[in-house]
Amino acid sequence: MRLFVGTLDNYKLDSKGRLSVPTKWRERLGKEFYMVAVTVKGCKCLTLYPVDHFEETYESMQYGSENQKYDATTSFLDNAEESVLDAQGRFTVNQRLKEAAGFTNESNVIFKGKGKVIEIWNESEYEKIYNTYDHSLGMYDLMDRLKGNNE
Repeated sequence: MRLFVGTLDNYKLDSKGRLSVPTKWRERLGKEFYMVAVTVKGCKCLTLYPVDHFEETYESMQYGSENQKYDATTSFLDNAEESVLDAQGRFTVNQRLKEAAGFTNESNVIFKGKGKVIEIWNESEYEKIYNTYDHSLGMYDLMDRLKGNNE
C-alpha cells in the first residue's frame, strides 16, 4: 500500500459544499471512502479513510471493556459518513460534518497526507495544530523519542 504524504494547499469548498480530492490521491483513496470529523490536540479536521483502513480502525476499537468499546466506536461512527467521488473527483461534505470540522462553504482548506489517511484542515485550525509542535526538533529526535517510549 502506498501512503498519503505531503501538504497540498490552494483547495476550497465550493458554494455547494463540494471539495475536490487532489488528483494524485484519488485512485489510492478509492471512489468510495469514509470521511470522519476528528479533533486532534483540540483542533478540528476532516479525515478521509479508504474503506479497508476504516474497517481496520473500527476493528482495532474492539478491545477493552464493553463500555470502552461502546464509547470508542460511538465517537468514531457518529462522526463518520460514507462518501463517493463524482466524475470530477469531488465529494460533498454534509452540514453536520462541516460544522464538526470547522468548515463552511467557500472555506480554503489544506490537505495533509498522513500515511493511511488524508486530513483536511481549514486554514485557522491548521495553523493551531501546526503551532502545537516543537519545530526545533528534527525527524531523528522525534524517532528517538518514539523508540524510547517503546522500550
